[in-house]
Amino acid sequence: MDFSKIPLIKDAQEFTLITEGYSNDQKWCVDSKYLLRISPGADIHHLENQAVLTNKIHAIDTHVPKVHEVGQFNEHPYVLLDYIPGENGEVVLPDLDKNVQYKIGSEVGRTLKNMHSISSPSNYPSWESRWLGRVESLTPRFKSIVERHPEYRSILPFIQKNLYLLKNRPSCIQHYDFHPGNILIENDHFTGLIDMQKITYADPINEFYKMEYFNVQVSPNYAKGILDGYHDYTEISLDFWELHRLYAAIHIVSAEVWGHEGGIDQKDKFQSYSRFTINQFNDFNQLIPKWYTS
Repeated sequence: MDFSKIPLIKDAQEFTLITEGYSNDQKWCVDSKYLLRISPGADIHHLENQAVLTNKIHAIDTHVPKVHEVGQFNEHPYVLLDYIPGENGEVVLPDLDKNVQYKIGSEVGRTLKNMHSISSPSNYPSWESRWLGRVESLTPRFKSIVERHPEYRSILPFIQKNLYLLKNRPSCIQHYDFHPGNILIENDHFTGLIDMQKITYADPINEFYKMEYFNVQVSPNYAKGILDGYHDYTEISLDFWELHRLYAAIHIVSAEVWGHEGGIDQKDKFQSYSRFTINQFNDFNQLIPKWYTS
């Protein structure tokens, strides 16, 4: 493929197609220096907004790649950003020593802390209003799932009882798709947080909503390291755990609705993760999940 029309890489010598990942984007490593991501169907203005947020993070933490350019190639939007070396965390983590898993998690946690230090504009819509609308939309669709899976019957009452926790929550820059497949590891170190396609402003604690679904499934030691590094190895507050438990419950609702309505091939896996999450919080009667305290 001829990329000579993209000025920054017109003289590049080596283009390697990257086949990992779940999106329909086409990704190329360019001279081991840049990552070219071509996104058919994407809105270029949305990509430009993502680039602005991504570069704000890069300015304070280089584990997040810098976006050098957003443009059009063969009528498809593209993003050109730093190429960060490393292997997929989801693949690498399980084979590492448990202490290394924890260390890498703590390194990731510090990057998330840096990311979350960047607040949303003062006129940004409130987190409470956005999230209440989401819960309201998902609730009737999840009720039909509960009818077939009575083990989920405690989830909606728990959520409704605890929605008051969303009041006056801050919003900051958030990756919003945080899981081990979006981190890179090289020589037993965390090298990069990638795939910023969902970056947005959100409650910082909401960043961890997939913890029981994906991070703990790969490595509980890594997951614990994330939270300990994020909290500077100090005791984690009960306020954090209250919100994390609520977001974990809301994520079950979201994931199950998606699994039943669209992601059919993921439905069985998601149900096993949902049951795992319910068990970790003892049917949402336990504040701190078992995986963290064990």
